[in-house]
Parts: sequence; structure tokens; C-alpha cells
Amino acid sequence: MTLLLSATCSMAATWPTRPVSVYVPVAAGGAADALARVWGAYVSKEIGGTVVVENKPGANGSIAAAYVAKQRPDGYALLFGSTSTMSINPFTYTKLAYNPGRDFDPVTEIAVTSQILVSNPSTHIRSINELVDQAKANPGKFTYGSAGIGNSTHLNVAFLAKHFGIEMTHVPYKGAAPAMVDLVSGQVNFAADAQSGALPQIRAGKAIPLVVFGDERLPELPDVPTVAEAGVTGFPGSGWYRLMAPKGTPSHVIDRLTEATRKFWADENARKQVAELYMVGPKAFGPKPVLETMKRETRIWGPIVKSMGIRNN
Repeated sequence: MTLLLSATCSMAATWPTRPVSVYVPVAAGGAADALARVWGAYVSKEIGGTVVVENKPGANGSIAAAYVAKQRPDGYALLFGSTSTMSINPFTYTKLAYNPGRDFDPVTEIAVTSQILVSNPSTHIRSINELVDQAKANPGKFTYGSAGIGNSTHLNVAFLAKHFGIEMTHVPYKGAAPAMVDLVSGQVNFAADAQSGALPQIRAGKAIPLVVFGDERLPELPDVPTVAEAGVTGFPGSGWYRLMAPKGTPSHVIDRLTEATRKFWADENARKQVAELYMVGPKAFGPKPVLETMKRETRIWGPIVKSMGIRNN
């Protein structure tokens, strides 16, 4: 027993002894990637090691998630999880090479953000009520872009359309950025994107905000209603980024990463950097809040996805 305790204490004291890889399931340049790099730079100092951000995009995040799920649970391979990878993919993919509950240990929430549904100005639609009225009068006429089939940018709009009983044509892209490019150029009429992607286009007058997919109105858009205020019930809530580790990762590693994230949000300079990405901090840290939210979202998204018949091969 003494030897076991000694070995455990030694592991806790020495981790990390080599670079820690955090796999981001999207391409470099987006909001999630930027957040991971700001967070990684700060946490590197806190844990006395190096956090390396690795981009592994594809298949709505499932490629990165499946890869990390198969790594040794020693604290050197972590996943920058999202609503899509942890709560939606199990319902949208016929075959998924990982199981969020079976293959991962939650570490802590890192940040929260909301999506915004925007229209191209040429549509002359400037509110959610106008969208509903025009879509009902012209079934199937309007198009909306997303980051891919089953991505939250797809499901959020599909959920809203189903609630209001309107028909729009979905145009999937290989990421939110190209969808927003086509929204601005008029190739699609609407698109949902995270605040960091949508707000610059809104400020430039190239996109019109209609509704916020989140729990609260945004300070930057005080006159734009949330989905709940627009009359949509049962919406799962704001999007999030959470750190996940392979199942069986030592508790001391999870504790150190959680504490480092807590200090990250207590640091004024770090908060300023994340504010530029239009993200806010978690209401609670540690594994338990992550697990509770994943369970709640699973209960909500499962029936929604099934009712909409959205499936990936």
C-alpha cells in the first residue's frame, strides 16, 4: 500500500513530463481553435509543461473524438469537445467510432458561446417573424448554410424551422466559415454561426441578425431576441467547449487541468483575450457539471434528431 501511494504521488508530482496534446476537431482559424490556443498558452504555464494544439477536422468532429478515445489515458491526449461531438453525433451518425459516455472522462467546461441566425440583406428579412411569414408564403424557396449535416449550426436552424412549420433548403458546407462566406455573397439566404463568425459581418452590414440560439440576449445585440423569446420551446441551450480525456485518465490530471482553467478565467488578461472571441466563462468547473449537461442535452437532442430524420453514414 505504501509503495502504491508513493507511486501515485510521484505521478501527480511529475505530470507532465512531455508535451500535452489537445485535439481540436475543426480547422485552424476558427473560434474554437483560437480559444484552444489562448487557453493552451495559459495552462502551459500553470501546469509547468507545454500544451500543443493539434487540429484534426472532419466528420463533424468525430475524427478527432475517435482518435483521442483510443489514446492512452495518461493525460497527454485531450479532446476539445463540443455540443456536436459529445451530445449530437451519437444520434446523427449511423456508425460512430466512439461513445462519449463510455470512452471519455469529462474534465471541465472551458467556455460558453451562442450562435446567431443571420440573413443576407438582399432577402429584406430583418426579424424572425418576417422569416416565418415569408417562408410559409414560399415553401422551400429559402436556403440556409451550415457547417455540415448534423452540426449544431444545422440542427439549430432545423429545430427552429420544425417548430414554426416552415420549409427551407439546407446547404451543408465543410465548416461554418465557408457557409458564412456564401451567406455574405448571397449564395444562401440564411446561416447560423457562432458570435465570433457572425458579429463582424453584422457590424459590416453584410448580415442581419434575426435570433440568438442561446439562453440570454447578447450585449452586442440587445434588441435581438433569444429563441425562447421568439416563442420556441424546448431548445437545448447555448453551445459550449469542454475538455474531455480518454476514459481512465488519473484524477490528479483532471484536477490540475480543472484548477488551471479556473485560474485562466480569474486572469484579467486571459478574460480579455477570450472576450474578443465573444465567449464567456463557465458557471461551474470540474467534471460533474460537464456530465450533467451532456446527460440533459442527450435527453433533448435524441428525440429531436430522430423526429427530423437527420442521419450521416
